[in-house]
Amino acid sequence: MTAWRQLFLGLTGTLVLGATIAVADDVTYRNDRFGTEARFPAEAFPVAQPEPVNGDGRAWTAPNGAELFIYARANRGGETPRSIIADRAADDTVTYKKAGKRWVVVSGYRDGKIFYERYIFRGDLVHSVAIRYPEAARNRYDKLVGPITNSLRARASSS
Repeated sequence: MTAWRQLFLGLTGTLVLGATIAVADDVTYRNDRFGTEARFPAEAFPVAQPEPVNGDGRAWTAPNGAELFIYARANRGGETPRSIIADRAADDTVTYKKAGKRWVVVSGYRDGKIFYERYIFRGDLVHSVAIRYPEAARNRYDKLVGPITNSLRARASSS
């Protein structure tokens, strides 16, 4: 192998490695209004949607149809982990559900996509991370669901 070819391959490898590191960065979203926080890989949801006027959260999308929502809302309707499961089961095909006193995880199919949602109840707030993605993207997103939803953190009361 010539010296030029070795140099070219070495530089190409360095550039590819550098690009991989750059696109593999995590985004940590923090909502100042409600104190909701979660982390996700930037390359999985590269398109940030405009912030809603009410400041309750944020959404990100991907060209393949995947969506990520991180938000909070006031719990004025007396929602509970059980009521969220019941609401999802009424509208969607639920394939997984698990709940504690102050949290719930529910997953299944909605509108032709896989969905996975985690909710945390803190004071008068319900904090959430919701991920939706086409079944064709399952291999990519199934492995991200746990780390993203487990990164959800929540402040106790609204401001």
